[in-house]
Amino acid sequence: MASAAMAGLAAETMRTARVAAWLGLAGALGPFALVMLTVQFYALVVPTGSLSTAAGLSAGFAIVAVAVVALGQIRERMLLIGTERLVRRLTARALPAATARAALPAVATEQALRDIDAVRRGVAVPLSALALDAVLVPVLLLLLALFHWAFALFAALAAGLALLLGLAAERATRAALVDANDAAAQGARLVADAARCAEAVEAMGMLPALVSRWAGALARGTVGLRRAQGTARLAEAATATLYAVAQGGAITVGVIVLAEGGSIGYGILAGMLLTARVMDPFARIGGQFEDAAAARAAWRRLDRLLTMDESAPAAASRAFPCPEGRLLVERVTLVFPGAAQPMLRDVNLVMGPGDVVALAGPPGTGKSTLLRVLLGIQPCNAGEVFLDGHATAHWDRADLSRHLGYLPQEPVLPEASVADSIARLDAAPDMTAVIAAARLAGALDMIAGLPQGFATRIGGTMALSMGQRQRIALARAIYGAPRLVVLDEPAAFLDAEGEAAVAAMIAALSVAGTGVIFTSHREGLLRAAARVMTLRDGRLEETGARRRLLAAPHAPRALPEPARRLAAPEAA
Repeated sequence: MASAAMAGLAAETMRTARVAAWLGLAGALGPFALVMLTVQFYALVVPTGSLSTAAGLSAGFAIVAVAVVALGQIRERMLLIGTERLVRRLTARALPAATARAALPAVATEQALRDIDAVRRGVAVPLSALALDAVLVPVLLLLLALFHWAFALFAALAAGLALLLGLAAERATRAALVDANDAAAQGARLVADAARCAEAVEAMGMLPALVSRWAGALARGTVGLRRAQGTARLAEAATATLYAVAQGGAITVGVIVLAEGGSIGYGILAGMLLTARVMDPFARIGGQFEDAAAARAAWRRLDRLLTMDESAPAAASRAFPCPEGRLLVERVTLVFPGAAQPMLRDVNLVMGPGDVVALAGPPGTGKSTLLRVLLGIQPCNAGEVFLDGHATAHWDRADLSRHLGYLPQEPVLPEASVADSIARLDAAPDMTAVIAAARLAGALDMIAGLPQGFATRIGGTMALSMGQRQRIALARAIYGAPRLVVLDEPAAFLDAEGEAAVAAMIAALSVAGTGVIFTSHREGLLRAAARVMTLRDGRLEETGARRRLLAAPHAPRALPEPARRLAAPEAA
């Protein structure tokens, strides 16, 4: 059974398609009407010399010509808007469903995005127009049959030949393009390998061999591309020839019918104009089968995803107060599908306001996964995470995010200004809070050195180093005075000075009463934590109590302005 959301989207798409089909039918009859007006001009104006008749026919000709162009533009625009609306609504429904219901949200979200893109390609303007033109074929054949059945039969045969030619051309072109793309991909891999191993390549004299291999791949790609282009040109020439023969054939059919005493009226004109319109979708259909099949399969997967989401009980969520930010992790267990053993096993953790906990240990033990569980972006199989006594699984996500700060291991930033990135893309960023967060993260001087400071746009021609990105991402994590800050390798791309700045930031957050939990391999940062813990076989173990190097939250201490801002109580 189809999901209600997909059924609604399908019904809306079909309504748009029906309107577009009527517009396409009107557009198909437009050229025929233009020819009929031209015939009337010669039949009524030339013998009589009537200027009024000529003016009327000319006005009618202009109106029909403008209407044909306008109908085509309206139809194309309608299909484009319909596709964009479909993609937006699919995205709005499918991504939350993939995140909430899947065992691996990141994998499910990536698959949902691929499926949405496949649907977009399958219902985009070229395929939509093609399908709608094909729907009009029976109407056009019926119109031809009104003049004489021979015109309809000839048009159907011509459409069949166009279909065979289109399929053969698409198959030959696709094989050549696959060869060219494979060769181009091999060349790209060779270049990437040479860039990654530049020192080894130069030291061991491998550059000439790499250049030779790259040149061979380039040559193979060029040959494949030329073959594809040659095949495409031959297909275009054959298609143009077929159209010309079809138009001449329509005239021949009309002459034969007249010779046998048949009455066809304007059948020859109709045959010349409408036969080509009948052939058109079949001549272009060859290259669209793959996209159509992929779109159909993607639609079914999305339908199954939304059906499961609609049938599952809705998770109750609400906003809760978070005055202190006390974290309680209770018997959390996480097992990935197909894994031989749990990634997390019966994990327990208690953190009070201002506590600083470090997670140490080798890669692959589950430290980053545990951080994602704490944030609620990775669901667990058993156990619960509480923040100030409220289960984060039942917390409204938008409200919960106000109380949390997060620095992922890869400091990815959106294409926006530095200020907008720090302010988490807030529509009305608080510049005072933005500057305070940048200062506390040790990023203020770096940002001041950018071309437009906080107004500098990230992305495009403005390429930031990984260290600069990490400093901005750190400022984003602490923007808005969160009660709990989660940092995954916060000094991974920073030098010793940057590491010291991160340690100072952690100290200021702790003094302000903000809890901090982070992963790191750097001894300097580990010393900033009151507790250092490790994951062993999925279990969280404390390596021993460390002397707290940071002052207690209630200890009297002069704070810098950013820390005082973070320490200020939230407004009711």
